[in-house]
Amino acid sequence: MSDSRPEPTQNPGAAQAPSFAIRDERFHRTREFWRRFRRRPIGVISLIVLLLILFAAIFQDVSARHDPLAQDFEALFATPSPDHFLGTDNLGRDSYARIIFGARTAMQVGIVSVVIGLAAGLPIGLLAGFWGGRRDEVLMRIMDALFAFPSILLALIILVGLGNSGIDRLMLVSIAIGIPFVPGFARIIRGSTLSVKEQEYVTAAAAIGASDLRIAARHILPNTLAPIIVQASLLFGVAVIVEAALSFLGLGTQPPEPSWGIMLAQAQRFMVTGEFAKIQLALYPGFAISITVLAFNLIGDVLRDLLDPRLRGAD
Repeated sequence: MSDSRPEPTQNPGAAQAPSFAIRDERFHRTREFWRRFRRRPIGVISLIVLLLILFAAIFQDVSARHDPLAQDFEALFATPSPDHFLGTDNLGRDSYARIIFGARTAMQVGIVSVVIGLAAGLPIGLLAGFWGGRRDEVLMRIMDALFAFPSILLALIILVGLGNSGIDRLMLVSIAIGIPFVPGFARIIRGSTLSVKEQEYVTAAAAIGASDLRIAARHILPNTLAPIIVQASLLFGVAVIVEAALSFLGLGTQPPEPSWGIMLAQAQRFMVTGEFAKIQLALYPGFAISITVLAFNLIGDVLRDLLDPRLRGAD
């Protein structure tokens, strides 16, 4: 005797409904974030400034009319003019072109160094906070040992130690700046992980047999992104300052490559003259460093206010 009961029908739409609901929720959350961000004029202005600097760094051949290495000995210490927007330096090189190409150096070092710090610090902090116990103690004591060194001192040690390794100079500078960032990322991510792993959804995932790797990647990591984003935006500014300091000391980007730190180092000997044509050589790179670092710091402050649940009521 055959079973005449009808087979249950499957509703494909029911299976897809949660996925659509998740995407719709993410869309609304993103739209709400940008709506609140636009209400912060400081954040909007800082973002515009950084986008302009990034555009100039990427499309430097379009932004700069002159070759930053070309010398014109008939136009030494030229004042700003239609042909040279920011004048020329002691070798007749166009200051505006060198500022633009220096922005490329600063942005490249900033991005690579922050990526290096995040790539190493994220798994260390995530695993230390998730595992706890002895492994947490060992990992964090190593991070504390690195954190005890000032960033620029540790960068100098790395540059001296790897100076003859054959690594591209710009990449070497990025590595030297990025390694000191590792402990900061690790400590922040560990703190967030310790808080998130006590939530009920993490306990429920462990109860149904989810692996540690799945819990860490799917349930803990996405909920630690807010402090990571804020920390990354702040460390961009630190990377710009450290790169300029290393180049100023002669250990970073090497002449004749354009760098804001190199421009400051070359301009310092002309500061005592009191002539604007010579003082301007330090004004422009100094202003470029200041406005870039300030924009990154202001963006970091705005992101912290918007992403911190305790501060959302302030809007």
